[in-house]
Amino acid sequence: MDEATAKKNTYHHGALREELIRRGLEALEREGAEALSLRSLAEAAGVSKAAPYRHFKDKDHFLGALADEGFRRLYAELDAARRGEHGGVDEMGAVYMRFAIRTPALYRLMSSSLLCRVPDESLVWARRALMLLAETLAGAPGRDAERLGSAPSFPAGADLDETAAAWAYIHGLSLIRIDRLYPEYLPEPDWERLARAIPRLGRA
Repeated sequence: MDEATAKKNTYHHGALREELIRRGLEALEREGAEALSLRSLAEAAGVSKAAPYRHFKDKDHFLGALADEGFRRLYAELDAARRGEHGGVDEMGAVYMRFAIRTPALYRLMSSSLLCRVPDESLVWARRALMLLAETLAGAPGRDAERLGSAPSFPAGADLDETAAAWAYIHGLSLIRIDRLYPEYLPEPDWERLARAIPRLGRA
């Protein structure tokens, strides 16, 4: 069996979705969401142009899957930071910003209005990441991702306003940096220090 046949057989047995997401994430950083083409990705993967549509209804659904994978990776990094030696919301802020800087096109997609157009199941990891932030701010031990489910409830004892403020702060800070909105005529700020300065409304 040659390599091309083996690849097609593997995709036929369920790996095509994961392969398209992997290739899609790479293309996203090179080309941006607007230029990304499912047909081109199918051609690169060595399958028919119609094959991706067995896994994704349309391009929006595919982009939603890319965003969900982005949130899954972000969740994993935030959770590792929370559990680390210097764990806590401050370290999570630094990790969050590093993720945005490392994958700017993916981060913009994860923050785009696309999320209002895709089904709820495309937002599973986005919800889990937000609940992880809420739990950490509240000093809760945190739940494993599997226990959070697809529609996790807001943790008891967490402050909704504080969670929203923390998310808005680090999100805005990350966008200012990746979009180079900070004035060039001013000295460069200490981004790492700022990323660790998550506001805590509940403790004010």
